[in-house]
Amino acid sequence: VAVRLFMPYNRISRITIIRQGMAFGHVSHFPAREAYQGLRTNEQYMDRLRVSVAGKAAEIEFCGLQNQTLGVGGDFFNIRMLLRQMALAGMLGPLGGASAFRFSMMGMSQEIPPEMAQAMEETFQQVLNETRTALRQHSEVVHALVKRLMEQEELLADDVKAFFDQYGLHTPEPT
Repeated sequence: VAVRLFMPYNRISRITIIRQGMAFGHVSHFPAREAYQGLRTNEQYMDRLRVSVAGKAAEIEFCGLQNQTLGVGGDFFNIRMLLRQMALAGMLGPLGGASAFRFSMMGMSQEIPPEMAQAMEETFQQVLNETRTALRQHSEVVHALVKRLMEQEELLADDVKAFFDQYGLHTPEPT
């Protein structure tokens, strides 16, 4: 649901609750338009964060704080890396990467100063709250998708497209 809401230019090829190694579920998605993905805007990075945090947001929103799991660990690795990259690029405030370089006998390293870590945490909390709100507003779709996955365990591209089309969350055609 988060991919359809925050990355509407992406196609979803697979949604599964079948265990995949350490993952208990997975959503495979990719841009509908083949284009260079190296240059993204701040908002595109924020949308990637919203999609990455959606599993935790859904747990909190629909299962409650007391029922959180560690099942979204891989997502959190991606979230931390993306927040770090954004912070070092100066996208989370005026600090930017220049303040994170430290020199030692072993060479140069990048450490996150406390102010930058605080900006990363604030951004994470903002994204988590925005995602929870969006999922709550689309709870009918979330509940229907959960029900469908409990019956079928896996949806492939055509089923995904048909499912979301019925809720007005259309899948873009590939170009």
